[in-house]
Amino acid sequence: GVDNASEIDAVTSATKNKTRAGNLAAGSYHVNADGTDITGVSFPVKVLTPWALKNAKQVTDADSYDITVTLKGKESTTTYTGADALFENESYAYYKLSETPAYYITAWYNLLSGKWEFGKVHAAETTVEGTTVELNTNGHHTTYEMKLSGFDLDYKANKVYGVVLTTADGSEYGLHHVTNIWHGTKLGFNADDPYFASIIGKTITQITFYAADGVYVLPVSVAL
Repeated sequence: GVDNASEIDAVTSATKNKTRAGNLAAGSYHVNADGTDITGVSFPVKVLTPWALKNAKQVTDADSYDITVTLKGKESTTTYTGADALFENESYAYYKLSETPAYYITAWYNLLSGKWEFGKVHAAETTVEGTTVELNTNGHHTTYEMKLSGFDLDYKANKVYGVVLTTADGSEYGLHHVTNIWHGTKLGFNADDPYFASIIGKTITQITFYAADGVYVLPVSVAL
């Protein structure tokens, strides 16, 4: 779990229940059990300064807890165990993986700044041709909503750590969990969001998914 993660992936929350719902906010994590915010994102890292973890909380397979949420009037309880228990845990809590994952970034603790820093992405990258995007400019959740076809991602088994939209001029826009990413492959944003103001009028030429089993690059053509 990494706090202050705006440099990697922007996250936010619409409701307290959605924050604590793993099927909606998978890939993120929160410190507060009351669901008041999403603190940051959880993703695999290769720690270059392992000594810096001595004061961090280690999560093991013995860690387990239940989270009960009510969405659309229905109550459901989910059990989070082992690495999944990072979902509701303190910042910089970690789970030691038994093997190198398909996707990770390097991380190290900078003694001069007193902060964690992050390096480049190491990932198995797959280009998914033939993906089409259905654009709705009067969406239910956001002004612009994109429904993807031809890209089959089991978001329940394969966490989405982040999604980036790239436009024809090379600009990149990171999407937020819960407010911009739903159920893994449902994407959207509001026209009045200052962060997305400059994307209006451009053409999205690539959608990049950072998932648990690697990076998926989707060449597309979506005129906004």
